[in-house]
Amino acid sequence: MSAPSFVPCLNPATLCGLPLEQFLALAAGAGFPTIEVSIQQAQAHGIGPLREVLQELGVTVAAASGILPAGPILPAPLLVDPDAYDTCLDGLDERLKAMAALDCTTATIVLNPRSPLPTHEARTVARQRIAHLADAAAAHGVQLAVEAVSVRHDLPCELDGEHSVVDSLPGLAELLHETRTAAAGVLVDSFHWAAAGADPDHISRLGAGAIAHVQIADTPTRPVLGELTDTERLFPGDGTLPWAAFANALTESGYAGPVSIELFNPELRALPAGEIARLSHRAATSCWTPAEASR
Repeated sequence: MSAPSFVPCLNPATLCGLPLEQFLALAAGAGFPTIEVSIQQAQAHGIGPLREVLQELGVTVAAASGILPAGPILPAPLLVDPDAYDTCLDGLDERLKAMAALDCTTATIVLNPRSPLPTHEARTVARQRIAHLADAAAAHGVQLAVEAVSVRHDLPCELDGEHSVVDSLPGLAELLHETRTAAAGVLVDSFHWAAAGADPDHISRLGAGAIAHVQIADTPTRPVLGELTDTERLFPGDGTLPWAAFANALTESGYAGPVSIELFNPELRALPAGEIARLSHRAATSCWTPAEASR
């Protein structure tokens, strides 16, 4: 039985700071058929004109961040404080309409691994917000993709706190099960998966249809488990992440969708933007062995 293909995708964080049209042109020029966008940036550009650019370039939008916005481009995590959350809900319907108008069926959001709130309270708030956002998204044909953060060091302050919440794929799967909504899925990030121990069962046991989106980056050549930071992310295939095991686990879960390159490494971001796009596409299509995914 042949393995399903993964679809190369590019996250705008990898080409940080570029205007939207330049990002799209570079992604398309490098061969990416799909991209991620900041929905705030897309709205600022204009959804109608953006649809025309996407059609002209032959690129589709696989996922959008910013269902909860934090400024003109950046997204907010799920467990912002109550006042900030209420503010973030302003314009929610318009953002979801914009996603739907771009034929984007996935809205990504990061779940805080730690919180100032006690664990039980933080998890209760997380369940409530996931259910609310997932139901709102589903009304527009959009699925909520929730990401667990397993990196423990150098977390931004908005993701940190003294109490643990969820920091692994099994923990996230349990939380989503408790939430009892079919409109939310798991965002699997290879770097966070590796930071949590790179156990293939953490992915394969998610079950069919549980994975809503995948982001990929490699781990350093000499990783120290428990001490990884997001700034160490490498192009897939340039480090030590067990890509065959990762691909097999995704395949066992029935996933055959986009795999989005997401890098925060300042040294790699300093490369010329066109080179970053080309290297990203090569990485997204060559890190897999033939038995696990198509080239």
